[in-house]
Amino acid sequence: MAFENNNNTKLTKVSHISQNLSLSTLWKSIAISGALLFLLHTFAFNHPHKRLTHKLFAPLDFSFSSSFSSSSSAVSSSSSLQIANEPSTNISHLMFVIVGSTKTWRYRRGYIEPWWRPNITKGHVFLERPPGRNLLPWPHQSPPFSVNKDSLKINNKFKTQIRLFQSLKESFKKASKETRWFVIADDDTLFFLDNLVEALDRYDHKKHYYIGMNSENVWSNAIFAFDMGYGGGGYALSYPTVVTLLNKMEECIGRYLGVYSDLLSFRCLSDLGIDLTLEKGMHQIDMHGDISGLLSAHPQSPLISLHHFDVINPIFPGKNRQDSVNHLMKTAKTDESRVLQQTICYQRGNNWSVSISWGYSVHIYQSIFPRNYLKRPLETFQPWKYVRTPLYTFNTRRVTNDPCEMPRQFFFDSVLVDKNQTLVTTMYSVKTARRLPPCFANGNHSPSHISQVRVIAATIHKMGEGIECCDVQNVNSTQILEVKIRACHKDEILA
Repeated sequence: MAFENNNNTKLTKVSHISQNLSLSTLWKSIAISGALLFLLHTFAFNHPHKRLTHKLFAPLDFSFSSSFSSSSSAVSSSSSLQIANEPSTNISHLMFVIVGSTKTWRYRRGYIEPWWRPNITKGHVFLERPPGRNLLPWPHQSPPFSVNKDSLKINNKFKTQIRLFQSLKESFKKASKETRWFVIADDDTLFFLDNLVEALDRYDHKKHYYIGMNSENVWSNAIFAFDMGYGGGGYALSYPTVVTLLNKMEECIGRYLGVYSDLLSFRCLSDLGIDLTLEKGMHQIDMHGDISGLLSAHPQSPLISLHHFDVINPIFPGKNRQDSVNHLMKTAKTDESRVLQQTICYQRGNNWSVSISWGYSVHIYQSIFPRNYLKRPLETFQPWKYVRTPLYTFNTRRVTNDPCEMPRQFFFDSVLVDKNQTLVTTMYSVKTARRLPPCFANGNHSPSHISQVRVIAATIHKMGEGIECCDVQNVNSTQILEVKIRACHKDEILA
C-alpha cells in the first residue's frame, strides 16, 4: 500500500508538471501565432499589392459564411430564373376597351383602324345599341363590336355615365388567362401599339397599376383632377387593379352617382389606394386649332396616343383629318419609337438652328437657339377653354412675326428604307405659302431657297439611350438640305 501510495504521488506530480508545461507551451504558441498574424495582416493591407495579398484571406471568409452565401445565391438565382421564365409583355397580353357609339362610329372608325391589327389585337368597341344598316356589314379591319348589357341595377338616367364600367366588366369576362392589362380608350383615340407595349412592359403587371396622363389644359385638370387618367389619351389598368375595381364597382357607383366615366374610375381607384402613374406619351389633346407646334416639340418620351382629331385642324397641311392620321402612321410602321422625337442641330455658318420632329416636321430657324428653348412648343394652338393663365401644363413660345424667332416649316412627305435595312430616309417639304423675310440681325442667311429636307437615320433606335443629335451634311445653293441623325457625343452641348 505504501509503495502504491508513493507511486501515485509521483504520478500526480508528473501529471501536474506535464499540464503546466502543456499550458505554458500553448500560451506561448498562441502568443507567437497572434504576433505572426498581426504582422501578416499589417503587411497584407498596407502593401502596394494588397489586393492580390487579400485574396489569401478569401477562402477563410468564404468558409466562414459559406452557408449564408449559398442560400443568398440560391434565392437570387431563383428570382432571376422566375423573371427569365416569364415572357415580356407583348400585344397578346393587352385587352382594349373602346367605348364608342353608333352615332359616331361611322366617321371615327378611321382613327381606330390605322392602328388596330385584325386577329392580333384583342378587345372590342362597345356600343350603346346594336349597329344599324348604315354600319353593317361590320368591317373586318375594325375591332369587333359588343353591345353593352344592362348588368347593373341602376336608374336609366345614369346608364350613360357608367358605360365605361359596364364595358370593363364585360371585357373582363371575355379576357383570356394571359391578359395582363386592360387599356381604356375613346373611339377617336389613336394608339402607337409598339410604344404602348414597351411602356407597359416596364411595370409589374401583377401589382396594382393605373397608368395614364392628365390633360394638357389647366382648366380641364382643375375641373376634374390633375392626377386623373383621361380616357381620350387612354389609360391602362393592370389585371389585379381591374379585379379590385370590379369587386367594389357597384358600391362605388352608388357613392358617386351621376359622376361620369373617367372621373368615376379615378375616384373609385383613389378610394382603393391606387393612384395614377404618369406616362408622358399619352395625349388627351384638350386643345383647338393647329397643334403642329406641340407635335413639333414632343416631350422626350415615346409617343403612345393622340386624341380629339374631330376638334383640331388636320395635322398635315393639304390633307383631311383621316388622311393626316394615315400619313403619320406611314413613319410609325417604319420606326414607331422615333416618331415625333425631337432632334436638334446647328449650321453655324448660316446661324441656323434645325429642329426635327421625326416623321412629322422640320423647322429651320435663322438664329442659334439652345435646346432648352426649342423644346418648348410654339403656341400654334388654342386652349380647350380660355381662363386666366397659365393655360397649359407646359411652357410654350408665342407665335410672332419676327423672322429671327419663327421657323421655316417643312412637313413629312415620304419615307424610304435602304436595301440593307440599316438606314431610313425621310423627306420633308414646304407645304405653306408663308414666306419669312430674312433675319438681318443674324447676317441675312435666309433658308427661303430650301424646299425640301432629307433626314437620314439608322433604323435601330432605342429610346432608353437618351436623345439623339444630328449634323447638317449638305448646305449649298440646291433646294435640298440634308441632315444626318447620330448618337450624341459625350457631354455634347446643344446651344
